Amino acid sequence: MLKLTTRIRNSCLSRGFHATRALEIQTFKPRPPVVQPTAFRYKEEKTVQEKAKAQKESNKHAKRNAAGVQMLSRSLHEQIFRNCTFPSPPNTYTNISLDHLSMHGLDPTQSSTLPSTEFVLPSLQGNNLLEHFHRIGVSSSEPYISFARDFAQAELPPIPDDWQLQPGWTKYHHSADGSGYCEPIPFPAHDGKTESLLTFDVETMPKYHQYPILACAASPNAWYVWISPWILDPSSNSSDHLIPLGPSDVPRIVVGHNVSYDRARIQEEYHLNGTKTRFLDTMSLHVAIKGISSHQRPAWAKYRKEKQDAIDSKDEAIEAVIHLLRDVEQQLDTLRQEIASGHVDDKGEVQKLVDLQTNLEESLSGLQTTQSEALSSSDSQIDSSLADALLDDDEISLETSQKRWEDITSGNSLLDVAKLHCNIDISKEIRSDFMTSTPSQILEDIHDYITYCATDVSTTHAVYKKVLPEFLVACPHPVSFAGVTTMGSGFLPVNEQWEAYIDRAERVWQTMEGKVRLGLENLARAAVKDYRVSSLDIPVAGSWQDDVWLSQLDWSPKVAGKTRGIYPPGETPMDPATSEAPEEMVPSSDSLPSWYATVLADPLSRKCIERILPLLLELSFEHHPLRFTPKEKWHYLTSDDPSDVTLLPTAMKKGLKTGSVLSRPHSLLLLQDGSMTSCHVDLALQLSRGENDDDIKRAVLQIAESASRKDEAAILEDPWLRQLDWSLVEVDQDGAPKPKAKKTKVEKPPPVYWPKWYWDLTKPKKGMPPGSLDITIRNRFSPLLLKMSWQGFPLFYSREHGWVFRAPSSDSELSPEAREKLKRFKVLSFYDPDDEHLAKAKEYQFHKLPHKDGESANVGSPLAKSFLKFAMDGVLQSSAGDELKELVDVGSKCSYWISARDRILNQMVKWEDQTHSMGFPPNSTTQTAEELENQQKELVEIAGALAEDFVETPRPKKWGIIVPQVITMGTVTRRAIEKTWLTASNAKKNRVGSELKAMVRAPPGYAIVGADVDSEELWISSCMGDAQFGMHGATAIGWMTLEGTKSAGTDLHSKTASILGISRDQAKVFNYSRIYGAGMRHAMLLLQQGNSNMTQEEAQKLAESLYASTKGKNTHRNDIFDRKFWYGGTESYLFNKLEEIALSEKPQTPALGCGVTHALQKDCLPAGFGSDYMPSRINWVVQSSGVDYLHLLIVSMDHLIRKYDIGARYLISVHDELRYLVKEEDRFRAALALQIANLWTRCMFAYKLGLDDLPQGVAFFSAVDVDKVLRKEVDMPCVTPSQPIAIPPGETLGIGDVLTRTNGGSLWADGRAMDPSSNLTPSWQGNLDGFVQPDCLVHRAHSAAFLRAQATSDFSEVKHLARQVQGKKFEGRPGSRSGSSKFSKRKKSAPVGNGEDVDWSGVVERLMSNARDLRL
Repeated sequence: MLKLTTRIRNSCLSRGFHATRALEIQTFKPRPPVVQPTAFRYKEEKTVQEKAKAQKESNKHAKRNAAGVQMLSRSLHEQIFRNCTFPSPPNTYTNISLDHLSMHGLDPTQSSTLPSTEFVLPSLQGNNLLEHFHRIGVSSSEPYISFARDFAQAELPPIPDDWQLQPGWTKYHHSADGSGYCEPIPFPAHDGKTESLLTFDVETMPKYHQYPILACAASPNAWYVWISPWILDPSSNSSDHLIPLGPSDVPRIVVGHNVSYDRARIQEEYHLNGTKTRFLDTMSLHVAIKGISSHQRPAWAKYRKEKQDAIDSKDEAIEAVIHLLRDVEQQLDTLRQEIASGHVDDKGEVQKLVDLQTNLEESLSGLQTTQSEALSSSDSQIDSSLADALLDDDEISLETSQKRWEDITSGNSLLDVAKLHCNIDISKEIRSDFMTSTPSQILEDIHDYITYCATDVSTTHAVYKKVLPEFLVACPHPVSFAGVTTMGSGFLPVNEQWEAYIDRAERVWQTMEGKVRLGLENLARAAVKDYRVSSLDIPVAGSWQDDVWLSQLDWSPKVAGKTRGIYPPGETPMDPATSEAPEEMVPSSDSLPSWYATVLADPLSRKCIERILPLLLELSFEHHPLRFTPKEKWHYLTSDDPSDVTLLPTAMKKGLKTGSVLSRPHSLLLLQDGSMTSCHVDLALQLSRGENDDDIKRAVLQIAESASRKDEAAILEDPWLRQLDWSLVEVDQDGAPKPKAKKTKVEKPPPVYWPKWYWDLTKPKKGMPPGSLDITIRNRFSPLLLKMSWQGFPLFYSREHGWVFRAPSSDSELSPEAREKLKRFKVLSFYDPDDEHLAKAKEYQFHKLPHKDGESANVGSPLAKSFLKFAMDGVLQSSAGDELKELVDVGSKCSYWISARDRILNQMVKWEDQTHSMGFPPNSTTQTAEELENQQKELVEIAGALAEDFVETPRPKKWGIIVPQVITMGTVTRRAIEKTWLTASNAKKNRVGSELKAMVRAPPGYAIVGADVDSEELWISSCMGDAQFGMHGATAIGWMTLEGTKSAGTDLHSKTASILGISRDQAKVFNYSRIYGAGMRHAMLLLQQGNSNMTQEEAQKLAESLYASTKGKNTHRNDIFDRKFWYGGTESYLFNKLEEIALSEKPQTPALGCGVTHALQKDCLPAGFGSDYMPSRINWVVQSSGVDYLHLLIVSMDHLIRKYDIGARYLISVHDELRYLVKEEDRFRAALALQIANLWTRCMFAYKLGLDDLPQGVAFFSAVDVDKVLRKEVDMPCVTPSQPIAIPPGETLGIGDVLTRTNGGSLWADGRAMDPSSNLTPSWQGNLDGFVQPDCLVHRAHSAAFLRAQATSDFSEVKHLARQVQGKKFEGRPGSRSGSSKFSKRKKSAPVGNGEDVDWSGVVERLMSNARDLRL
């Protein structure tokens, strides 16, 4: 019998869960007394002495397992694990566990003792926990899952041919005979009932506003089109229109692709009470079943490109053979005619041509056949309608095993998804019109745009019919469906402080940026102060030549004119706000802009087509406007840097610059594939084909005439028009330019020269006076002006390698310390022509600045966020004064706002007004005199803290709602993603705008109630390792997670910190990244990022030490125990179990049995490479299990909220945080519901892993937060540079507090006691349709020898144990033999997209050669 001693203390991960009230008082600030609900009185509490005595007695008899881990109280255990009896672990398993713990310095006798928690739980909805979750999952998912299944079997009516233009909804009826009619309706409805099944899509014009301009919806009954009144008449209608879907209390399913975007445009979603509408996202469904991980994306993109290149090559070969065949046929006809006429004798040439014709026809037939087969292979997908969702799993596996993973997956766009699942080709070319066109242009062709929207709806529904059945096969548990749909219904209430937050953050940021800009401007002006150039014939020289940094700038002279603020003597600058247009821009009756005169003279002249029409047609490549310069010809810029020139891909293929872009080789191909866009696509295509009829001329003249009437402001703002020559020329009566009259020669003042780099910085910019310097810390000149160095070595910019630093080549010029530091850096070679000056510097060697992603990545800016820490610790230095310190400070403070600003400003907020009630309390917008006075005092305090010379005006109270655009399954692990709220950091005192989340506020009468799941994924992973023993805490990682403490140094993070010699916080990063599957290389990168002086060898040694201690060693052979496995580390059991699941034929999450995406399935990865993308596959096991946890938690809450009528609504979930908006009077009941939901969820995981108990330490949330704002912790003040006033703290409740405030654990509104007899008299919700009793013991080890082998660090003992089990002797070292599973050498594969290893270019060349030999 294991003797246990007890002591009460806090665990690093879970000890705070049941803190006593004394501990609570020490931890949290005193709070005002809580007013108890009037519906009931709490029972009289026992005296302090009685409670202490009872607690001591309870602790004395705390229930523990053999590892010393305290388990659930007997009362809770009996209520949850009823009808569940798993066999206890054999004594041999227990002894192996205890030896393993002792080996790693962990003592079970030092386990902590927690207060015993006992209360009556709500009854399980079934005979056991598994049935309970199935039933409540069904209950929560209905009627939506039935709707979803029915809709996946339904067909949509045909798309109408004509559209009625009227504001609001129009319904289009379709009859069986093909006839139909339309009628206006307030919302989609059929036969007097609101539509409950809809596929939906909206279109917006983001350049003007975020509201919808039109929408299409379709049901099995009819088509529906909604048109905004604004688009029909923008001058007299507001754009502020949302789309009504009908009564909020009607359950309905709305399907869309990226449907969260569409949901944000639906009127009923902006209401505090929510709706019964649930949204299904075809993109999310696709990602869950056929998505690709981030590690796979580059390989997939490369494969797709190579495959398309191969198809294009075949197309070219086919076209060449066709032309050759026609040539041979023509020669054959000519020869036969000449022979028939007697002019030529047949000497066998006819037969040769006939043979060649036959050969060509056979070759063409072969080419076309293989091309057809290749396309057919590409188009046929593994689901093939999933045999209408009736194929069994074996059939699916057989089909997937015949495919490469790249062929059965795709990107996430509707275009890619439709092609993959349905072999539907759609064009998204018209989509760019909504981004660039004016309302009048959209209205002019609105019938086409409605058809485009309707086509997307039809395509989305076709995709939905494929992906939903497959998703329900991959994720069969009803909890998964219910969890996904609930997560798509979140909302965020905000008040007038939202606008105050944005205004304040903008002001603070601009003030700080202004100081930085001024400092950089002063450095730039100081650098050019002594620049003297009087003539271009005189070589430029100056002090900058001897400056290692300034000499890298381009000092070649450029003339500075009026656009740079340099005016001739006597001429003053024009004030753009008050002055007329400059004289040269005011046309006289007989003068025109030069470009326009050229067009009028001949619209299709060579000059027009090459230089003018691409600009009038507004050609863009991938949304980048095309530019023309004499040096680079036609190109585009990928950044604001004018030197960042990128040629068109069609030009790069040929290795030539593009002089004429409107041509078949360039614009025709790019316009057809959608990468190039134009405001007049059809005209651009016609011109690209060389067409030149009168209609085309008239169209060109019409466009030119419209452009010529633009005002100066519009011209300067337009990236295309401002490239045209707007200088005026005189024209004659026919519009032809007159010969220029000789002008009287006027003495010009000598030109003013500036260095080119300075001239580039003063490029004219809208809203800035001429000559203004446009320089920020993101500019490439800034590090050089700051004269920055890395560890004392000057920085240089390389076109090929990004930012690098220069060191002497000779060791004699380096100190011993410097030589040691440089060992971690690789010496660079330069091949780019722009880096020739660096390649010639033989007396120096260059090294890359370290990038967080490793040596292969280039550093784009040494002033980026990731380099701030190096500037703070002196590794990055400046020789230009103190500006770098201020830059670092501002860069640190503004980094969050700079990165998140656009996303925050583009949040769509709908405010409540008199025309649209959103359910906020009637008194939510009233303000008392006292509240107004307090607000004014606070604004005065804010002005003082920000050192502003004005005080903000008090804002009237108002309330609104943001609908976050959450993609409910945005990754292959089924994690939700969202660009703003799910990536928002916690408020930091040195980050402008980082108080974002705290701007979400609870309206009057409500509270935000939620909790963070403590170490969720770490516990899940360690529990999987413990499952091999059938005992919690049996493995070192499991025991440290449950019982380790920071104070004793026995928790996971403290152990890692000790091994690496780093801080405990840094150790957390290592631990979580390792458990998510990151390898030793990643650990080395993390170490070197944390210590810039650490060499590669030092980092490798430390990483090896860490992995040997934690992950252990690997056998690297399959003959021992018939598998590779880890042994000897604290986490060996954990990783062996994770890899066992990841490498199984059909990986599934243990809790809910969700399957992995096809792209990560073993049979879809290359033969012989079963462990490819192993980090992604292990990460999937861990994070997808974390998603299961969240779904179980959400569904449990939904069940309790509905059963006990708790006034709560799902708000948002951010990773492991879950938040609800709760009525004030129900906040404690909601807190209790969260604790019970967490208890059930943890027990479900344990149950499915073959563990019939749960550690007391993880049973409940360490704290449930009750707050008025959204934030990570209730006591976070959320003080930042833009929020100087602390937000009052909220309230945090442990399980003891919750039980006290709910009358001992009552979920009833009146506080009456929970009825324990309800567990014995079932009245269960839901049903057991589809329920399958799983084998929960499948994760338990089948052999004590295998358990012992994982614990030992001696490979000889591993072999000895395997011999005992397998009856044969094993020789060699780890990895010395691979047994029967040895992989054979991979056969070299044929070229991509080909299948026959045929060199088609060689075929064509041979055929053409034969033809040339036979030509007459």
